[in-house]
Amino acid sequence: MFLKNNAKLLLALQKRYSLYTENQITILLSCIRMNVLNRLIELIDQSIDENADNILTNGNIIASWYKQDVDEYREILQKWHEWIWNYKQELIELTQIKTLRIKYTNNSWYFIELPKNQINNIPDDFIHKQTLVSAHRYTTPKLQEFQSKSDSANTNLSELEYGYFLEIRNNVMSHFNYLYNLSRNIEELDFYTNAASISLKNNYITPQISTKYSIDIQSGKHPVMMSVVDDFISNNLNLSKKEFVNVITWPNMWWKSTFLRQNALLILQAHIWFDIPAKSAIIPITDRIFSRVGSWDNLFLWQSTFMVEMQEIAYILRNSTNKSFVIIDEIWRGTSTYDWMSLAWSILKHNHEEINAKTLFATHYHEIIDFSSSLSWVKNYSVAVWENSDSIVFLRKIIPWWIKKSYGIEVAWLAWIPKPVLQEAKTTLLNLHNKDSFKQLSFWVASEAITNTQSDKDDEISQYEELMKHLKDININNITPIQALTELQKFQEQVKKMK
Repeated sequence: MFLKNNAKLLLALQKRYSLYTENQITILLSCIRMNVLNRLIELIDQSIDENADNILTNGNIIASWYKQDVDEYREILQKWHEWIWNYKQELIELTQIKTLRIKYTNNSWYFIELPKNQINNIPDDFIHKQTLVSAHRYTTPKLQEFQSKSDSANTNLSELEYGYFLEIRNNVMSHFNYLYNLSRNIEELDFYTNAASISLKNNYITPQISTKYSIDIQSGKHPVMMSVVDDFISNNLNLSKKEFVNVITWPNMWWKSTFLRQNALLILQAHIWFDIPAKSAIIPITDRIFSRVGSWDNLFLWQSTFMVEMQEIAYILRNSTNKSFVIIDEIWRGTSTYDWMSLAWSILKHNHEEINAKTLFATHYHEIIDFSSSLSWVKNYSVAVWENSDSIVFLRKIIPWWIKKSYGIEVAWLAWIPKPVLQEAKTTLLNLHNKDSFKQLSFWVASEAITNTQSDKDDEISQYEELMKHLKDININNITPIQALTELQKFQEQVKKMK
């Protein structure tokens, strides 16, 4: 067998999945060759026609030479062409009518058709069936007898074949438990041998599954991309209780999404007992993997891309736990810069303070780098970039640092955007950076201002509520004009004191 002849694969299987010993594998393989299975295979091969009819009650199910009575009926039906031809020649010789025909329709069955000008020459045993414009149709006792045998053979053959089919099916079903267990064993063995084969071929390692919080993947690779990219660059991932959120800034290219999805895939593979492409890995038991990656709308339900993103984020925030792994790749499509920064910051902070899910948070809004400095367990990462006045190289290596530049114009240059467009973009970008009127209000400063003035606003609201309550309590039917003026003066003084 394949496994027994492939010692390396067998060793890899035993090493990775200790639940299988060589003896167990041998038993599983020998199970496939058991007599019961061979007998069932032989039964189906011999009894069921390879080109069986789709409708079971129409016949043409049972293979030839399996049952004698089926073959006899089939012989009758298969020879009807020969019988009809011989009978037609007999009638032509008898009547000397060379234009005589024997035909068949679903309504009239078999009949003899003659031209109108030949009806004077018909024998006495011809029985009239139908008159047409240019012909007459007849039958004979002999043709009726053949019709009866043919109909009987068709009906009996269909009933016979269906009956034999039920017998075969019941025979197979009587071994259901055996077939079910066998298929599950083969399925399980197929899964693990494929996993071991892939691991052996690609030099995967066996991750250590941990009950602790931290995740540590050294030199991890994307299991799909590494098979199609010759120079795929490996990267590390380390998330712990002291650093469970990574805010990642990148050049605006595909490595960002690749890195996020790569780590989600490696965690998933580890949880289904697959080896992974890495130098080493300690992966904690993860209850769920959440992903906010990609962009699409749902026009059928009148949902924009932004609405779809918000629904996905809402699901993550409501269902993730401190044992979850979350990847978020941008939250911005279809809304303003300030909306996005406000939402991104609040989402990041809520996860940091309330959920504690291990999170990779990729962004091009560099203000988030400044915001996140106030969060204790967030660390900033970026992709390494080498550049000088003449060229730029994206190194595809994740480093513990940040970049406050998206390199959008450089990426546009790599995409062959026309040079005049790029030059205009560079000029516009420089002007935007230099103009004070275009400098963005610091959201961080704004958020601090909101925090500092919150208590003042609470006091103002409280004063307003007291003022309105006092106003409602005045009974205008029992108040003199002088008292009304006095109350009005008090209201003015209190309003002036309110900010």
